[in-house]
Amino acid sequence: MSVYYIHDNGVSVGPFERDILLKFVASGRLNAASAVRREDGAWATLADFPELHRTAPSREAGEPLPFAAILGENDGRLRFACPDCSLHYEGEGYRGRRLTCGSCGTVFQVPDEPVLPAGRFDAELADEIPDGEITCPHCWKSFPADRMLYISCHPALLGDPVAGDMEQLRFLPAKFNAAGQPLDNHGIPCTDMACPRCHLRIPSTVADLPSCGFSIVGAPSSGKSYYLTALVHSLRRTLSELFSCSFLDVDPLLNAILDGYERTIFMAVDRKAVAVLPKTQQTGRDFSDQVLLDGVATDLPKPFIFELKPIASAGKRMENCNVIFYDNAGEHFQPGTDVLINPATRHLAGSRGIIFLFDPTNDAAMRRLCNRQDPQMADAAKVSDQAVLLAEMINRIRRHRNMAASEKADIPLVIAVAKYDAWRGHFAPEPEKLKTVVESADCSDGELDIGILQQVSFALRELMLEYAPAVVSSAEAFFRRVWFVPVSNFGCLARRDANGYIGIVPEELHPIWVEEPFLILLYELGLIGGTLPERSGCVPGFDCRVSGDSIMFRHPVSGKRVLLPSNYLGAVLEIGKKRYAMPPERGTHAGTRGTAAGDLWS
Repeated sequence: MSVYYIHDNGVSVGPFERDILLKFVASGRLNAASAVRREDGAWATLADFPELHRTAPSREAGEPLPFAAILGENDGRLRFACPDCSLHYEGEGYRGRRLTCGSCGTVFQVPDEPVLPAGRFDAELADEIPDGEITCPHCWKSFPADRMLYISCHPALLGDPVAGDMEQLRFLPAKFNAAGQPLDNHGIPCTDMACPRCHLRIPSTVADLPSCGFSIVGAPSSGKSYYLTALVHSLRRTLSELFSCSFLDVDPLLNAILDGYERTIFMAVDRKAVAVLPKTQQTGRDFSDQVLLDGVATDLPKPFIFELKPIASAGKRMENCNVIFYDNAGEHFQPGTDVLINPATRHLAGSRGIIFLFDPTNDAAMRRLCNRQDPQMADAAKVSDQAVLLAEMINRIRRHRNMAASEKADIPLVIAVAKYDAWRGHFAPEPEKLKTVVESADCSDGELDIGILQQVSFALRELMLEYAPAVVSSAEAFFRRVWFVPVSNFGCLARRDANGYIGIVPEELHPIWVEEPFLILLYELGLIGGTLPERSGCVPGFDCRVSGDSIMFRHPVSGKRVLLPSNYLGAVLEIGKKRYAMPPERGTHAGTRGTAAGDLWS
């Protein structure tokens, strides 16, 4: 079968089969003067290709006319398509009429009743779709399973009113084959599903399993893409080895960008050459999908979706679920960027856990702690007030969850203080020497050493109070549970390549604590277990009390009042080489498998 290429805005596009080009001709995208060539052929005009001029099929006298394909009806306006060339028509008063297609000349009949021959193809408004048990990972609209759309397969059905002209038409199934697969308007079985709101592709696991969305927030150049790449690479091994869980791509097509990042950094053929990831853009095919929502062109961020699955189910805390990450450009979190046409950070409101990546090399105060040999220290123009970024994030969560001014968020927050390799000389606990997972002697699942994580978190909180107090106070004023974790995506200093771009030499990679922020969030959700520290040997009679959601005491060294969030309940903190016990936690911690009211993913 011949394939063709076309000239589109000065670029050669293709290959396309004949039926696709006939569709382009019928829709008006191509005309007789359009530049077309066959594979290995010379460019010519479409008029030079007789096979691309569709003519009406001949019919015997008295043969009944074919019926138009009904696409939908809205406010009395019927949408239908020519049964031969699929050219779309829309208008009032067409029911029961006999028409001649203006493109291919086919004479056809419009049915008296707008019966959908293979399902509804019309785009629905948000308020027409009832809430349900499935939440779209693209536009975050919840809907019932019976409103799930399917993606057509026949090439003549190219073009969707929401997903775009180059996407296959989405439809609500009405006909099925013997295997239970829905059939598109040309009788082809279809298996790929799509959201009824944004018409973007949805993996089958999203319909079958509960989902947990996690947001990664940070300023431009804070290393979010590098962090997410190192996190996913590490989780594939750690969850299997220590928690008997698999961490799998549910749809390699959706995760293609992140998988490419992983190959660039961790699977590089040349281990000595500097590897560089591209900067995450606010829009663009690799980072977002543009769809037409209620007539408005809207950019939606691409989600990365994984299935978290226990390898052996007996006695497991872990349950099968989807883990969804979002890698937004840092510019998306700047004030004023949360707009209708680019709602890229709306996932924050329904996130089950947030990792805020704080970059010391971008902070005016903490830069003095960083190694001057790190090339990221050369550009002082990137310095920003990350407390403003955190405040904007809090403001968006408050608005989109419709929270009262005095209400605190139940979403656990981990402030991951990044690029630890550049400031490690100013932090005493040395996390690279600490083991955060306690392995059992009977080969059962490991548990997080919560005592170590609480101690490191408190020590880093003390450092942040000295250099970035606004970040600490803002976070703890809004979130009930806040952790501070040192993180190094590389475990070594960054390098510049021959073109001056900053990256990493793969053979030097040794990430430090990239998994701990996410493991803490899994612990907060009750999906993995944790062990609290022994309380023996603590200073007796230490005056410490619980006030609301906070732990209150007088700092044994500085004498200042300390107000800690509730994730420090049960902690034993070493302050001035002495051990101080925090009040024990009553019942279970706030993170459970139970879902907060109004949770996006429930």
